[in-house]
This record gives sequence, C-alpha cells and structure tokens, in this order.
Amino acid sequence: MSRASKLWRAVLAGQRFIRFAAFGFTAMLPVLGAASVVARLSVGQILGLLGVALAYHSFSYVHNDVIDLPIDRSQPLRHDDLLVRGVVSSRQALAVALAQLPLALLMTFALGGGVWAYCTLLTAFALMAAYNLWGKRTHFPPATDIAQGMGWGALVVYGAFAVGAQPGATTWALCLFVVLYIVLLNGVPGSLRDLANDLACGMCSTAILLGARPRDAEHLNIPTRLVIYTALLQAALTVALLWPLAVNTLGYGVVARWATLIIELWLAWRMSQLLLVITSSQSDRQTLGAAVKNYIFFSLAAPFALFVAALEPHTLALLTFSCIAPLLPTEWWAGHMRQARARLGLSRRA
Repeated sequence: MSRASKLWRAVLAGQRFIRFAAFGFTAMLPVLGAASVVARLSVGQILGLLGVALAYHSFSYVHNDVIDLPIDRSQPLRHDDLLVRGVVSSRQALAVALAQLPLALLMTFALGGGVWAYCTLLTAFALMAAYNLWGKRTHFPPATDIAQGMGWGALVVYGAFAVGAQPGATTWALCLFVVLYIVLLNGVPGSLRDLANDLACGMCSTAILLGARPRDAEHLNIPTRLVIYTALLQAALTVALLWPLAVNTLGYGVVARWATLIIELWLAWRMSQLLLVITSSQSDRQTLGAAVKNYIFFSLAAPFALFVAALEPHTLALLTFSCIAPLLPTEWWAGHMRQARARLGLSRRA
C-alpha cells in the first residue's frame, strides 16, 4: 500500500471517528442562530461559531460511541469504527470527548459571549450527555429523543447569545424546527435502521416502543401508530419552518419571500414522500437505507434554504463550504471519484 493510500485511510478513519461527514448540520445551527438576529457577521465570528460547533459535534458523537460501544460491537455497520476495532481505547475516546467542553468554553470567551451564551452552551452539552447515557435505556425513549433535540436546539439559541444579541422570533422558530427534526430523525428513521440490533441488545427505541418489529431479514412491520407519530412530527416541523415566512420575520422582499416559500414547500413535499417510503412495511432494507439518506439531505437543505436570501455572500460561502467539505474525505466521495475516473478512462492500470 502506498503512502498516499495509507494517509487517505487514516483520514477516512479520523473523519469516521468524529462523524465529520455529518458536521454540515451542526455547523448550520450556531451560524444560522446568529444570522437570525445579526445582519452582518464578521469572518472571525463565523469561524468562532464553527469552532464551537465542531467541538460540540465531536463531543456528541464520540461520547455516544463510548457509551454505546457494547451495542456497536454487534452492529455490522460499525465494524470499521476505531473504537470497535480497538485502535482507540474507550478511555482515550472519552478523553477526546470531554476535552471538547473546555475548548468550546474558550472559543465562547474569544467570541465575547455573555453569561447566557455560557448557560446555553452548558445546557447543550448536558442534554446531549443525558441522551447518550440513557437514550435507549429508558422505558419511554421519546423523552430522551426530546432531550437530544433540545441539546441541538440550544446550539441555535447559543449562536444568538454568542454574538451579543438576544434570540428573536426567527431564532426560536429555527430552534423548534431543530428539536422536532431530531425527535423525528432519531425516533423513526434512526430507530428503524437499528431496529433488529437494538432488539437483540435489549434496547428500547421510539420505533420499538410504538410496535415496529422485523418481519424477516429484509422487511419490517410498521404499525399505524408509528406512521401517525411520524406524520404529526413532520407536519409540526414544516409549520415551524414556514412560520418565519408567513409573518416575514426575515424581512424578505416579495420575490425572495415567494421564491423561498416555493422551495420550502417543495422540500416539505419531498420529505413527506420519503417518510412514506421509510414507514412502509413494503420497503426492504436497501430501499429504507436509501430513503433515510435522501430524507436527511432534503431535511437539512430546508433550514439552509430559509436563510439563503438573508445571508451575506461571505457568510453564505463559509457555511456552504462547511456543509460540503466534510463530505470530501468519505468513501461516498471516493466512490464517485473512482466512477468519474473510470468514465474518463483514467483508471489506474493493474
């Protein structure tokens, strides 16, 4: 194996360790929270908020992996993880996770955040830790889904406080969307994806609580109550995201307002379509997995699209880069590059 190949494998392992591919969602939260109340953010403020987001992101995923290590060892999808393979010990991973809190506090100090910025940041970390510890170990998992959702939502409110502003109506609407989104994502697509393994390990997720069970190796039995639960949450998070446009809290002109509304309605329609596939007992494992990935893509595009017309060019550029760059050091991207080289006849000769 060449040195370049070894380096690439190390990069892939590192990004998987902190789930860097999913950083785009975390990056949006404090930046859009700040943008909801401050018209112009400096480059320094944006970079500081992204730094806090990365610290929170790393804590959330690494701490969760430490807690769930016994479960992940039985999950085929996690066999390549550094913790599962024993490349990184639980003690080392926990040290990495816990180091993120003082880093986030230090960056908050550099941003000039007041007492409420520290309070919301500590709340976000505490709620995420609570979910990691008790998420699938309670008799009523929707409660811990809400705790996790509030942890991510607190990061939106933190963004406003961190730049010295008070959260406004748009901030709270975005916060509500994030809470509902996490409750839905974790309780339905995430729960259904891990259903068989969670049952085998004695865990209780929201989908299990509501009666979802494996029918065979490829299909699930999805009860009507889980479908209703999913539909109600999707309707609520759609309303939360459309409300700022309905009352125009972002101060858009007619063209920007209607263009954004049309985009948001289309995204909500696509998300609803995908949820129908996800909660269908006819969907096999491959179909379910593809629908979950597409749902995540469209649902993350929704809050981003809401703010596009309100963001200054440098803010939009930095945030777009923060959403796209984490996807580059992934097998998904490498696979697409291999396909592109093959089409161009640039495949390496044996």
